[in-house]
Amino acid sequence: MNHHAMMDLSNVEVVGASVDTIRQLYFGIPKPYLIESFQQEIEQKEQFFHLSMPNENDRFHTEPFHLAKMGKVARYRYKLQNNELGVVILFGSYYNLIENEGQHLKIELSPKFISCRTAKSIQDYMDTLASRLLMKYEAKGCSVHLACDYQNFTLPRNFLDHLSTYSRTIKAYDGVSQIDLSDISEAVTTYGSPKQERNYLIGKPDCVQMAIYDKSYEIVKSDKVDYFHNEWGTYSLGVYDPEKVVRRIEARIHHKVIREIGQGMGVQLESFEQVSEYLTNIWRYALKINRFNLVQGKDMLHPFWQLLMEDVHFYVPAQNFEVSRKKKQSVDPVAKNITSLVGNFISLCVRQGYDHDDVMIFLKAMPVWGRIRQYYKERGLNETDIRENIKKSMLTRRLLSRQAA
Repeated sequence: MNHHAMMDLSNVEVVGASVDTIRQLYFGIPKPYLIESFQQEIEQKEQFFHLSMPNENDRFHTEPFHLAKMGKVARYRYKLQNNELGVVILFGSYYNLIENEGQHLKIELSPKFISCRTAKSIQDYMDTLASRLLMKYEAKGCSVHLACDYQNFTLPRNFLDHLSTYSRTIKAYDGVSQIDLSDISEAVTTYGSPKQERNYLIGKPDCVQMAIYDKSYEIVKSDKVDYFHNEWGTYSLGVYDPEKVVRRIEARIHHKVIREIGQGMGVQLESFEQVSEYLTNIWRYALKINRFNLVQGKDMLHPFWQLLMEDVHFYVPAQNFEVSRKKKQSVDPVAKNITSLVGNFISLCVRQGYDHDDVMIFLKAMPVWGRIRQYYKERGLNETDIRENIKKSMLTRRLLSRQAA
């Protein structure tokens, strides 16, 4: 093949470009009577809870949610779910006292909810939910999944050889017939038999993760055939061919990455409405750091990747700037002292056999805990983030320490 020859992509059809998932985090203090109500409902084995919400005419009505008590692995005490609406609410963080301010609310919206609403109406709905559940609330982080669905293009079997990515680990698994791509943690994973186009998962959930898979197969398994056939037909103005395979490229952007992108631009990106203005630029950034090259080992962008970068838009076209991430830098003269204190304390606790829950208890008992918490809060990190960082730091120390060797 002559790599410098013109590549004909005229048959490639983009049949969908959408925000597939929104996860909005809120800081605040849970309303005490709601916690009591949830507990009573669960003790009485009631499965449903009704929230008063405004409709399109700003008239209030009640929306039913299935109520469930969650274990600590879920990080939140309660889950309220309405699949008909396309809304899941996680409420009451296990990592904060219920009467204290913290990251007590996470709202997840599905394509069904997102597709028929504007960015503003989506944010208004989530803010209203937050006002029903929290005494004070503040949007504090938003992650998004951006999806592009296409027909008439097949990635080569050696796609990974042409992929330039920041992910350092590549693992391949062939012959897997069923897979839930949302729950895989390997950095780069591939699936598919020799006769099928492979499915890929690139990157980790706490950064920028790319999923490339057979969407027409997935919608059968998830029983969403009618919904997506209608969406694809509408988006493509009837060009979508239901007899052909639809492949999806999905960029999953963690809220910390989006926050750092905002800091690089000098703007706040904590709510979905704020993020929505820059989604096309964020999409391009995800494709840039997971780059499909035409020639292996050469920095020559594949025309198909260029098509995805230039022709796919989310809400608004790309703005004229280059996305760059910037972590918040400290100007506090005692910042180094705080990081040294926490780091040395973690090392000492590892040697003494304590776990991350013990470390959090010990840190909170320190007279300087308020200052430590403020230091991390200024960097966009809450107690949940602190706990997760401590957990990772302790695991790293245990695995790499001389005692473990």
